[in-house]
Amino acid sequence: MSGTHPWFGAGISPTGRAQSAEQVKQTLRHELRDCGTRLQSEVLALQPLIAARDAYDELFSSARGLLSLLERAVREAAPDRAGRLKALGTDEEPYPFFVTDEDFEMRYASAMARPDVVIGPDGPKFLEFNVSGTFGGPAEIHLFTKAWTRIYGGPDAAPFEGHEPFEARAALYRDVCAEQGLPPAVALLGSRLDRPGAESARYYELESDHFRRHGLASEFLEPADLPSGGGEELRYRLLHRYFAIDDWRDLGISLEPVHRAVAQGALLFPPQSSYLLANKKTLAWISEGQPWMTTEDRKLVARYVPWTRLVYSRKVDWKGESHDLAALLIEHRRDLVLKKAIGMMGLQVVLGPCATEREWGAAVAAALAEGDSIVQEYVEPGRYRMEMTGEAGTSSQYVDIAPVLSPVLFAGAAAGCWARYYGTGEAGIIGASGYGATENVLLAARDRPLRSASRD
Repeated sequence: MSGTHPWFGAGISPTGRAQSAEQVKQTLRHELRDCGTRLQSEVLALQPLIAARDAYDELFSSARGLLSLLERAVREAAPDRAGRLKALGTDEEPYPFFVTDEDFEMRYASAMARPDVVIGPDGPKFLEFNVSGTFGGPAEIHLFTKAWTRIYGGPDAAPFEGHEPFEARAALYRDVCAEQGLPPAVALLGSRLDRPGAESARYYELESDHFRRHGLASEFLEPADLPSGGGEELRYRLLHRYFAIDDWRDLGISLEPVHRAVAQGALLFPPQSSYLLANKKTLAWISEGQPWMTTEDRKLVARYVPWTRLVYSRKVDWKGESHDLAALLIEHRRDLVLKKAIGMMGLQVVLGPCATEREWGAAVAAALAEGDSIVQEYVEPGRYRMEMTGEAGTSSQYVDIAPVLSPVLFAGAAAGCWARYYGTGEAGIIGASGYGATENVLLAARDRPLRSASRD
């Protein structure tokens, strides 16, 4: 397929750019400076991705509906945390910050989510859900939107608009503080080591600055800024968990200061149960169908989720016929993707169309033996015709990119949509920084005022 996929909107493209190609480069680099954001050196986009308003809204409404089903799937798996962990084939060891209050854990489990979506032949397909406080996207959406709005003449002239992630997350935290009887204050707990190439904490401080302007006391804290013991008091009871435990362990960052803060009464947010929703087995559960799912639930999943199943030796239905799953995996390599149930940044993913027979066979054998993977139907991503410029010149070219779109939800409220793709136009695994994808934002064509989505 060449050109822009019809889902984005026929003929939708930004017009009236107020800056030259060279000025676009300078503006993007200025706004995104010292944040570790990837702007791929070979080519640079001269525009954001634009979708028709109805298509843009569809991403958030469908994400909201699917997230609700994932949350219910976890709740219905067992009446308590121990049972839910067992149903997912895991235990508490990877999740050292569970709190004893299970009502709190599940009340806010879905508070922050960012699915990854491709536009397939018949529209959006949700490949997975990132549910935590750690996922990338909010700062990038904020900065790219600010840059493109400036590049296209300012908020009154730009032919597009989008939801503001910092505003949506601030509203969530104001509500959480009120519900938990806490002062309106939250610290962002993270580490600059998580932002390769960044020399300051600007990536985090942008958000804490926004919070302070919108009714929340806030600052960015490194683990060394937490109380060291000896009677030192907590400055913040509520800590936004801007870190992944495995990442910090790999970087050699001790979790002990966090444990001490929690022992003193600090509340990490979002709670550990968010990771249960992010476990890809939950997506397989709703794809296969659950007894409690209504006809409308099943229609929603069929419309937006590719065929997804747990991997173990058994029979499965595939395109209207019953198959032995082990045989299906081998015979239909080019139609399938294998994913570990627990993973992030595109790691632990094997694309059948891109793998050799030997690579695929080894991955299938491991998945069947270990019982910790899902298989998903491969979705060929639709293209978007992107105007780009070379690093060393001012002339532009058009490349049909294959974007992964990542709409963000905070307490159900739309919070903007991150986009990532390869500047070459190729498709493939997009996630970990080592894959070399570049970043951008998806915005809505301005044809009527953009309304905030419901937070119910």
